[in-house]
Amino acid sequence: LIDAIDVTAGLKPGGTILINTEKAPDEYAGLLEHYRVATIDASGIAIRHGLGTKTQPIVNTAIVGAFAAEFGLIGLQSVKAAIDDEVPVKREANYEAAVDAFGAVRSAAPTEVSHV
Repeated sequence: LIDAIDVTAGLKPGGTILINTEKAPDEYAGLLEHYRVATIDASGIAIRHGLGTKTQPIVNTAIVGAFAAEFGLIGLQSVKAAIDDEVPVKREANYEAAVDAFGAVRSAAPTEVSHV
């Protein structure tokens, strides 16, 4: 998908792209020329916690955990509170997926940022 559409449309140089992948951020050299790249294997985390299936993992809480770690705008306690309030099933598995992603997200700074 990342090769099929322009994921940087509207993103300013130096902005961050969070990608669900097993790859390391430095494998996105083209994006790293202008953007910060963060990667997380949200699919693998979801599967390990029994969220969805191997062919259709449910990655939302893993992505939220990675987002919380990468941007620092919300903490894990806020993520847990949201899961408790909004997730009707597998609350503990969803929270554990968020915690795992929080600790596993990897990022790389842009190699060259031009401010336009």
